[in-house]
Amino acid sequence: MDSFRRPATRRLGLVASVALVAGLLVALAAPAGAASPKSPGRFTGFAFDTCVAPSNQVMDTWRMTSPFSVVGIYTSGRARACPESAQPNLSPAWVKRQADRGWRFLPIHVGYQAPCFSGKKSRMAADVRTARQQARVDADEAAVAARRYGFGSKNVLYLDIEYYNRGNRACDNTTLEFIDAWNERVAKRGYRAGLYSSGAAAIMSVDEARRTKRKGFTQPYHLWMAWENGRANVSGGKYLSDAGWKGRRIHQYDLDTKASYGGATVNIDRNYLQTGGGSRATRAKKACGVPLNQSRYQSLRKGSRGSQVKLLRCLLRREGLVKSVSSSYSSATARAVDTYRRSKGWSANGRVSSTVWAALLAEGSTGGVLKYGSTGEKVWRAQRSLKAGGANVSVNGIFDARTAAAVKRYRQKNGLPGYQTLEASVWRKLQAGRRS
Repeated sequence: MDSFRRPATRRLGLVASVALVAGLLVALAAPAGAASPKSPGRFTGFAFDTCVAPSNQVMDTWRMTSPFSVVGIYTSGRARACPESAQPNLSPAWVKRQADRGWRFLPIHVGYQAPCFSGKKSRMAADVRTARQQARVDADEAAVAARRYGFGSKNVLYLDIEYYNRGNRACDNTTLEFIDAWNERVAKRGYRAGLYSSGAAAIMSVDEARRTKRKGFTQPYHLWMAWENGRANVSGGKYLSDAGWKGRRIHQYDLDTKASYGGATVNIDRNYLQTGGGSRATRAKKACGVPLNQSRYQSLRKGSRGSQVKLLRCLLRREGLVKSVSSSYSSATARAVDTYRRSKGWSANGRVSSTVWAALLAEGSTGGVLKYGSTGEKVWRAQRSLKAGGANVSVNGIFDARTAAAVKRYRQKNGLPGYQTLEASVWRKLQAGRRS
C-alpha cells in the first residue's frame, strides 16, 4: 500500500492456523531463562508488528521457525486500533513470557495525531502550546504503561505519528513541537524516545530539523520509517539522509501482509532494524592457546603434529577423553579419538576427518534458538561446525544472511524443515557429525 498517500495503517487481524509444527511447542516449553522485557538494544535483524498480540502458541512457533526476533506491541494510546479491550493475549504476563523465551519488543504508543491528519484518530491541537501539553500527557501515559508491562528505564518507547501532509507548514510545525515535547518528557520519565512515521511525513520533517539544527529540538533516539519498498535494509532513500541516526534505524518495508511460519499465519508488517549500532560479534575464543577458528580443519592421524593436533586434544580433554594437551598425535590420541568415534556409532580407525571435527566443534549446550542477528559463543560454535562439515559460511560470530542460508541448506539436506533457524534438532545433527 502507498503509505505516503494515506496513513501507514496496521490493520492487523490475527489468523492462527491449526496446523502447527509437531513438537515445536514441546521443545520451547521451558524458557531459555528469566529475562526482563527489553527494546531491541544492539541488534541487526527482523521484527514484525501486529495489531493484536499473537497467542503464546503462535509466538512459540514463530520463535522457532521465523526470522523475527523482535515484536511490536501496542502498549498505550487513545488512538490504538486495538486497545487493551480488544487484546485477548496482551498482558504483563504475556510480555514477560515472551521475554523469557528470547523475544525483544517495540512498545508502541498511538495517541494524538497531526492537526491536519485526515483519518478518524484524535488530532492534536493546532495551537503549539496546547499541543506540547498534550504530548506530555501522552508521554506520561506511555511511561506508565511501559512500567506496567515490565519495561525498565532506558528502553525505547515509540510514538506513532501516522501520515499527514507536511506541505501544510503550520500543521508540520505543530507536529514537530509535539514530537519535541514527547521526546523531552519520555526522557524525563527515564526512557528513550523513538518515532514511527511515514518516510514522507514526520520522518522527513524530523530529519530536516536535524539538518537545519532546529532551535531547541530534541531528537528521537530511534527513527522507525514506514517506506513500503520491499527492501529489507535501513536505507532512508530520499526521506532520511544517511548522516542521521546511523545504527539507530528501523525500516518498515512490507505492510499489511500475511506471513506463515511453522503453520501459523499472522497478518503483519515486516521490519528490518539496525539499533544500538547493530549486532556485534563477541570475542572469538581460543582452546589451549589455539584459535578455535581455523581457515581449514585438517584431516589428522597418528604421527600428525602441529597446532591443530593441540586443538584436537584440547577438545578431547573437554569431553573427558584425554588428560593432557600436546601437539603430537600419539597412540593415546588415536585411542581417545576411537572412543569418541564409537560414542557416535562410527568405526574406530584412529583418524580425524571433517565429520569428527564437525561433531567435536558442535559439542556443548543446545538450548535456545539462533537466527538472523544472533551473536554469542553458540553462533561461533555453530559456524565452526558448519564450516568443518563443508558449509559455505563465514565464521564471524554473527548469524548473518550467509549463515541463515547455510543453516537452511543444512536442515534440508538432513531431513529437517527448511527454516533458517538453528535450535536443538540442528545441534543434534551437528553433534552427530552430519555433513553440511
